[in-house]
Amino acid sequence: MAMGVRICNIIVMDMDEPVEKEFPKGPVIVAVVLIGMIAFAFWAVQDKKHQQEREAVLQAMDKELATDEQAVKDERRKLEEMSKSVEDLQTRIQYDQVKDKKAAIDEFNKRAADQRAEREKFVQMADQYNQKLAKFKELEK
Repeated sequence: MAMGVRICNIIVMDMDEPVEKEFPKGPVIVAVVLIGMIAFAFWAVQDKKHQQEREAVLQAMDKELATDEQAVKDERRKLEEMSKSVEDLQTRIQYDQVKDKKAAIDEFNKRAADQRAEREKFVQMADQYNQKLAKFKELEK
């Protein structure tokens, strides 16, 4: 710091040394706080948009799962009816309650093949439904 010389109640500074100016901290602090607030506001808006998009996806998946669940239940009901039909025909064949045993056996084989195909279809539908449900549960967390 420069030393001053006193002349008649007037302080004269030495010209040899430059006067040091302090860097203004106020505008820097204001700028940092303002940038922080803008960044927080941007993050909050983006998070809200992301949350809304996520909710829309979850609602769509929920509707799709409800439809798929009903389809799986219908398929299960159809498979149960086919199984009952096959078992009834098998019981009638075993107890000789059919007129034409050869035709009844052919019909039994046809129904059993249809039942197996329907069971395979049901298993695939149930697996797809379970995969979608697992994905929905994961997204829901």
